[in-house]
Amino acid sequence: MPTDDGAWDQLLDEMDGVFTVTTEDGSVFGLDLDARLVCVAPEILDAGTPLDAKPAPTRLLTLVICQVGAPMVMLIDRGTPGVWFTRRTTAPVTHIETASGRSTSTGTRVS
Repeated sequence: MPTDDGAWDQLLDEMDGVFTVTTEDGSVFGLDLDARLVCVAPEILDAGTPLDAKPAPTRLLTLVICQVGAPMVMLIDRGTPGVWFTRRTTAPVTHIETASGRSTSTGTRVS
């Protein structure tokens, strides 16, 4: 569930929606749990811009953990022949929020 300011304390793999996740080292990830895509370019999350319209989104296979205070761990498909998945671990997560203007897993829109 989101907090009063629209931030989330964790995301689960089975959730729906589009989110930005910021880590301790300043990296910002876009997670589209609807389209199962992840990227590292926050500008692609502007309202109405699908993740697949920008270069280099990566297919998200499983969101293992995404919780404030813990490293985010994902299994992704980098498209490498013969490699089933790559495990990607980030610095600890400092902030999770719904991407501007996108639907959340509760079906509401955030402006």
